[in-house]
This record gives sequence, C-alpha cells and structure tokens, in this order.
Amino acid sequence: MMLKFKIIALFTLLTGIFSFTALQEEIEPYYIYSDSWKHGIPSGFMGEKNGASMKISESKDSPYLGEKCVKITTDNSEGWRGIHIQYTGSWNVALKPDQKLPDLSAYDKLEFYARAEETENGNYILQTIGVGGGGAPEDQVDETYLEITPKWKKFSISLKGHDFKRVNTLLYMVLPVGTLYLDEIRFVKKIKN
Repeated sequence: MMLKFKIIALFTLLTGIFSFTALQEEIEPYYIYSDSWKHGIPSGFMGEKNGASMKISESKDSPYLGEKCVKITTDNSEGWRGIHIQYTGSWNVALKPDQKLPDLSAYDKLEFYARAEETENGNYILQTIGVGGGGAPEDQVDETYLEITPKWKKFSISLKGHDFKRVNTLLYMVLPVGTLYLDEIRFVKKIKN
C-alpha cells in the first residue's frame, strides 16, 4: 500500500514538473529590453528639435530585475518630445516592401515595468506609450496618461484586435519633462490550450 502511494506521489510530481515546463515554453516572451536592447534600438527621435531635450541611457540605479534598466531624462528645451524604438533602426518610409520584420501577431500584450522621479506637480505622467504607428502599413495601439510613481509597477498594453504581423516600431512614447525608468519590456505570448 505504501509503495503504491509513493508511486502515485512521484507520478503526480513528475506530471506537475512537465506541465510547468511546457507552460513556460508556450509563453516565452519577445524582449525589447532586459539588461540590454534585445530587439530594436532607440532611433526614432521626435520633437521640435528632433528630441534634443532627451537623454537615453542605461542605469544601474535600482533596476527592477538584473543589473541595468533604461533611464530617459528630458528637459523643457522642447515643447514636446518622443521616441520610437525601431526594430530596423529606421523609419518605416525607409523600409523596402520585403524588409524582414518581426511577426508579433501571436502576442496578447506588451508588458513593461516603470518608475519615475517625482516632478514639480507630483507623480510623473507618461503622456503616451504604444506599439506600431510608425507609418503604413503598420497598425497602432497605445495607452495614454499613465501615472508613474517612484516605485516599480507593472503596466501592460493589450494587442487584441490589432494586426501586428509586421512591426518595425516595437515601442513609442511621448514624454513629459522629468526622469523615467523602464525595465523588462517584452511582448507576452498567448497561452495555448
């Protein structure tokens, strides 16, 4: 009787391990940033002076995970400013029709962790952040006016209902004056049943 119980317990344990491993394989994320730029680079600068008010760097100042995170500091030398993280490093108008681009159609959402230094008016308000929108034939989805506090918090943008079969603009942001930190920026895959 005891041997039968041990065999059942071992079988249950092994089944759980194999199920967990299979689940991990099904939801492997597509990273934009995790300790370094994995896919895409900050290359599409926007603003009155083409993003001259922006400084993008990697910081070792309390990343969410790993050794580094992205630090974006902006000043008020432009009335507005923004950045596109582009897969190719070029605007869509410069792409050839057969240019190889990632197919993100199997992903449900973009996830990222953010924190920011407080501003004169309180918490940092991220005006716009999204995927796509770098011009035809790229679809676009975004979130607006996200309140970012000094503590790391996870945010997500749903990709449902959008066509991301070919994407060059993996991430874009319109930024206020202040300092923003981002980490673990990734697309999360649909779980297969």
